[in-house]
Amino acid sequence: MRIPSALAVASVATVAATTATAQRVIPVTFSKPTSRLPALHKRAGTYSQELNNNLTGGGYYAQVTVGTPPQTVDLIVDTGSSDVWVLDSEADLCQSTRMQDYYGYCLSTYDPDKSSTYSLVSQNSFSIQYVDGSGSDGNYIKDTFSIGGADIEALQMGLATNSTINSGLLGIGFAANVAARTPYPNIMNLFQDQDLIAIQAYSLYLDDLYAETGTILFGGLDTKKFIGGLKTVDIQQDRTGNYSSFTVALSSLTTTADNGTVTNYTRSAVPVILDSGTTLTYIPTSMADRIFRALDAVDDTTGTGLVYVSCDYLNDANFTFDFQFGGSDGPIVKVPVDEMVLNNVQGYIELGLAVPTLPFDNVCSFGIQPSSDYYLLGDTFLRSAYVVYDLTNKQIGLAQANLNSTDSNVVEITEDTGIPDATGVASQVSVTQTATGLPGTGNGGSGDATATTTSSPSGSGNAGARAVPAPRWDALAVAGIASLCGLMGAGLVVL
Repeated sequence: MRIPSALAVASVATVAATTATAQRVIPVTFSKPTSRLPALHKRAGTYSQELNNNLTGGGYYAQVTVGTPPQTVDLIVDTGSSDVWVLDSEADLCQSTRMQDYYGYCLSTYDPDKSSTYSLVSQNSFSIQYVDGSGSDGNYIKDTFSIGGADIEALQMGLATNSTINSGLLGIGFAANVAARTPYPNIMNLFQDQDLIAIQAYSLYLDDLYAETGTILFGGLDTKKFIGGLKTVDIQQDRTGNYSSFTVALSSLTTTADNGTVTNYTRSAVPVILDSGTTLTYIPTSMADRIFRALDAVDDTTGTGLVYVSCDYLNDANFTFDFQFGGSDGPIVKVPVDEMVLNNVQGYIELGLAVPTLPFDNVCSFGIQPSSDYYLLGDTFLRSAYVVYDLTNKQIGLAQANLNSTDSNVVEITEDTGIPDATGVASQVSVTQTATGLPGTGNGGSGDATATTTSSPSGSGNAGARAVPAPRWDALAVAGIASLCGLMGAGLVVL
């Protein structure tokens, strides 16, 4: 992954502890930074890093403190990695203007010399590199770590002294996936070991593309943030028989048009990783190609790094992309068209982005891209889902997100219940959004897609028709974090 250069971190606040009274639940609000449209830096023949990061509204930061006295640090929330690491205040990137011109200035750093509780675990032992060539290295350390009002004693984390990434990460995956040669108890282990939460579990609520904040509940879930029943699917083991990522079976991917036409793009189940550190959604090339043909989308991932689609699809208010998991009776998440068709390209065209010849004039980017290696459901999917990650019982709970919900009913996830058989609200909350700114000037089977037509639009109506504001270039230029050329969530592949 790489962080764009014109990134300004937004302030982050923790949720009031009263939402989790008498429960071992740690509520944390995270936010997206805002920035102006950054300059484009062409690299290896593609703009994909800058564009995928800045155009898709991804990138979520949690504010934490490290050390004694506490030093405030903003970290990227990443379910696709397992190390917590911070930038050393003397890191090469933070001292080099030349590096900052390319990789971005350091957002927040930590100075071990100013902490009385700092200890060195092993020198020159932390090293993490991602498939786009970015990465960081340094030492493994231990120090006090505070998040959401909870204090973790002696958390092992990476301290990056060399980095091409301008912000640390909050990796909250399985300990088996840490970058160290020998796995160590990571933050999820210590949450439980220090009796801060009952089991290693948390829920994630990103909210929609235009929301500025989302919420993680470590040790709990919020029944006001999802619609209908919460259904569980099993996490799949990796090739070595370990649990190292949040991989689940995507059994079906269909679209439902305004007129009720349902089109299926899958022939067999596909293992996909639910990863908040990835801005877009990556599916098998054959499946993606069928979707592109159906929507007349143009795949330019080898050029500008984007897939282009007509913005006219935004007029189809009830058009949804429907993801089903774990078989025909598994959970379904409907992603509204305005979460996948992103009206965010024009500002970059005016900055000099050379788009290819397209069969449409009203140009949007598409939130789905092809991949032959890893299949990832990133933020363009996750914003429409309410996800509960249960690392202890190796399960994922999924439901339709209740977007823009301001109500709360927090339920603790206990050792006895695991992910509870919880029911959320009956239907999507009503909300009217208004613009506050001015618009800017591998294979998943073979064969073609099939379609069936119903007499009326299918689905519950819980996704699709929503009031969408005019594009805000300050928001749409938000720096999406953890791209790995826009592909990998940080830590999924450690070289």
